[in-house]
Amino acid sequence: MKAVWVSLILLAMLGCSNIAGAQSDNGETNLSGVWKGTRTTTGNVGMQEFRVRSIQFSLTQTGESLSGSYKCFAGKKANADCANPVGSVTSGSVSNGKVEINVQAQPNSYNCTFKGSVAGNKMNGTFTCYAGGTVSSNGVWRAKH
Repeated sequence: MKAVWVSLILLAMLGCSNIAGAQSDNGETNLSGVWKGTRTTTGNVGMQEFRVRSIQFSLTQTGESLSGSYKCFAGKKANADCANPVGSVTSGSVSNGKVEINVQAQPNSYNCTFKGSVAGNKMNGTFTCYAGGTVSSNGVWRAKH
C-alpha cells in the first residue's frame, strides 16, 4: 500500500512539473520550441493575393526576448514556394499575450516582421516583409506549437 502512495505522489509531482514547464518565471507562455503554420499574402503590397506559404519558427525564449531560426517552404497547406526559404530571428519579444518576431530571410536578405497574439499553443497576426527597405509583401500568419 505504501508503494502505491509513493507512486501516486511521484506521478502527481511529474504532472505538476510538466504544467510549470509551459510557463516562464514571469507567468507568460514559454514560446521555446518549434512552431509550424502558414503565412498568406493579402495582395495589398507586392506579391499576388492569397499566396500561402508554410512557415516554421524554432524559438528560444529568455525572459521576454526571442531568438532562433525561421523556415518558409511549400508544405502541405501551401500553394506557393518561398524565394527566401531560411532565416534567423534577429530579435523578438513576448509580453502580455502579444508577440513580435523579426526575421532576416536568406538568400536575398529580406526582413520580415511578424506581429500578433499568443494564446496557449497558438499564435497569429500580421506580417510585413521588406526588400532593400521597400515593402515587398504583407498579410496574415498563424502557427501552432
